[in-house]
Amino acid sequence: MLAVASGIAGCLGNRAAIAVLSAPVTSGPAPLEVSFDLSYSEDPEGDAISYLLDFGDGSEPEEGNNFNIIVHHTYHTGGVFIATLTVIDARGKQAIDNQTITVNDVGPPVGLTVGKSAPYFTAHTTDGGEITLSDNRGLVVLLDFWGVWCPPCESRMPHLKDLYDLHSSRGLVVILVSTDPDEQDTIDFLDKNNYTDFISVWEPGGKSGNPIKQLYEVKSFPHTFLLDRQGVIRYVGHPDDLSMKMIEGLL
Repeated sequence: MLAVASGIAGCLGNRAAIAVLSAPVTSGPAPLEVSFDLSYSEDPEGDAISYLLDFGDGSEPEEGNNFNIIVHHTYHTGGVFIATLTVIDARGKQAIDNQTITVNDVGPPVGLTVGKSAPYFTAHTTDGGEITLSDNRGLVVLLDFWGVWCPPCESRMPHLKDLYDLHSSRGLVVILVSTDPDEQDTIDFLDKNNYTDFISVWEPGGKSGNPIKQLYEVKSFPHTFLLDRQGVIRYVGHPDDLSMKMIEGLL
């Protein structure tokens, strides 16, 4: 989860540092080697920052001020560990980001919060096909719940297209879960606006009875889940709050 230094933002020239702890692999059997990427952390003012990386397994933390590195760490025993990156800016303020590392043969348990495995589903696509979420293991998945009936959802589509065009070659997949009562409304909107590169899913039920919406317990729209290459949830919430750096850190 992306975090910034605590405190109320001041005037221009006093923006808080950003901590981003990224790792392409966060689950697997022991011994599990995890490659932590710190390079997406930054100070918007360009000031010097330093870090402390606690691996969460009782081993000696790593610290330094060179963020353009990959920190390798091996988890030798099974368990669930919270790796914590603390970034300290020139004013002594701290920004913190965490990653949940699950060391076992099956990965994190299924759930709907960050660090849990996303629930799998099989659904019909609006181009007449079928998709199973597990087919996208090995890719970074942006799962977006939306509907033509929801103007803020429509307004987010150009941004999603920009994300897809920029990162699809690196393994980003965008899956749209429509909550429209009528499938044709979804098809017409996507065709009219040339949003045909997305994987578009529709199941009957509208915004209240859609089975995938119910499975993910979505109560507000638009609503986004970001899944890493192991199918682990890395972000849940409004798409406007999803950092570009968080996506880039998973690719």
